[in-house]
Amino acid sequence: MKLPSVSCPRGCFEAVLSLDTGYRAPVTLVRKGCWTGPPTGQMQSNPDALPPDYSVVRGCATELCNAGLTTHDAIPNLSHAPDPQTLSGTECYACVGVHPEDCAPEKSRRVQCHQDQSVCFQGNGRMTIGNFSVPVYIRTCHRPSCTTMGTTSPWTDIDLQGSCCEGHLCNRDSVTQPFTNASATVPPPAPQVMALLLAVLLPVGLLA
Repeated sequence: MKLPSVSCPRGCFEAVLSLDTGYRAPVTLVRKGCWTGPPTGQMQSNPDALPPDYSVVRGCATELCNAGLTTHDAIPNLSHAPDPQTLSGTECYACVGVHPEDCAPEKSRRVQCHQDQSVCFQGNGRMTIGNFSVPVYIRTCHRPSCTTMGTTSPWTDIDLQGSCCEGHLCNRDSVTQPFTNASATVPPPAPQVMALLLAVLLPVGLLA
């Protein structure tokens, strides 16, 4: 798409935040604009947490330099097939979206869970870049530990709450209900974003 351009006094930035079920269903938030913060920041992630997610923020100082993050090709594969390709024997609903209806059971896929993912997860939360955020709703497979802490950085955050259950396709309850096991993440401070060029959700299912 053709994006508008603005004059930035100190450079540009672009950020991508992606959340995946781990079964080829991502939702991705992209934001671009003027930037007054440092160009990089340490990402904090928990490799044992599910669902898988990804976050990157890039600052730059030349004209129209924030054009590197535009498609799902900029995001690593968050739906790795297990190696060896063994299954846990559990089947769960899998979906992710920014509206509750995106995760209605009748719109969700039925997936065979990988290896140690022997329980089903359902939850909700928010995806945040700076002072801009969107709600997110999700169902997928999970490990019995049910750890949901997502990737964070000084400018991005995925905050999920949810619960796990045991049993065939047990994660069909409402994803809009309040959950008590909030992930242990702290929302990041909002950066000084002087102009918003793009805030777009790439549709679910575009990641090859």
